[in-house]
Amino acid sequence: MLDNRNTSTSICADSSSTRKLVFRSRSVVAFGAALALALLAFAASPAKADDGATLFKTNCVVCHGADGTGTPTGKALKAPDLHSDAVQKMTDAQIEDQINNGKNNMPPFKSTLKPEQVKLLVAYVRTFKKK
Repeated sequence: MLDNRNTSTSICADSSSTRKLVFRSRSVVAFGAALALALLAFAASPAKADDGATLFKTNCVVCHGADGTGTPTGKALKAPDLHSDAVQKMTDAQIEDQINNGKNNMPPFKSTLKPEQVKLLVAYVRTFKKK
């Protein structure tokens, strides 16, 4: 003969476990969705292209180096040391012009950088001034 008490108890136990599993699965999915949205918001944030340091790293480091003294490639192309008096004595307008139109082996950036980004780069170049 079949004992219904044991069967119903195991069904209830299984049902409870299933509810816990479904709840945990939903929680994981909700957390994952929230994390994905947060990452998308961070990736779309305009700050990544709106500060001089990031713009410098994106556009200038290859030749001028992270510290502004120049990389081997930059030195081969005769990129100036941004700490030098020659660079630091230039006016902001002269540096802007050089970034926009290029000079010698430096390519022009006026088609890839907005005027406000160029100004941010000029301000960042000024941070290399000798103390």
